[in-house]
Amino acid sequence: MSDQYPNASLIRRFAAILYDGFLIVSLWMLTVGIFVAGFNEGEAVVGLHLQLTLYIEIYLFYIYFWRMKGQSLGMQVWKIRLVDENGEMVDVAKGTLHFVMATLTLVLPGLLWILVDPKRLALHDRWSRTRVVYLGSKPYESEIQP
Repeated sequence: MSDQYPNASLIRRFAAILYDGFLIVSLWMLTVGIFVAGFNEGEAVVGLHLQLTLYIEIYLFYIYFWRMKGQSLGMQVWKIRLVDENGEMVDVAKGTLHFVMATLTLVLPGLLWILVDPKRLALHDRWSRTRVVYLGSKPYESEIQP
């Protein structure tokens, strides 16, 4: 699978991030509501504890989907998948490295590296030895007509 699919374009990756962003924000709203109702007696919630909780939620969101299908929900819609150098689904260690490197590059600057990289890899793709590939117009067996 490593050479079977081309690396995903910047536009597809941004679209998947945007789509996932809507899901993550709704998850965060629920979490903040729980923090306000349960821990702060209705007062404003701020602090490192909450920020760390929200960061861990994003991490768990992506790791869960990357391990289950190689794709988050936004990636499924835009027909892209995270794979390792060999084109296989990433394990938890590779997924974690990919996630941490993406957040360290603050996602946008790391993604913009695609514009100058000859293989269209983001900085965090290079550092974690992963790729985000475009699966084509009919990537799933259920879409292929016999």
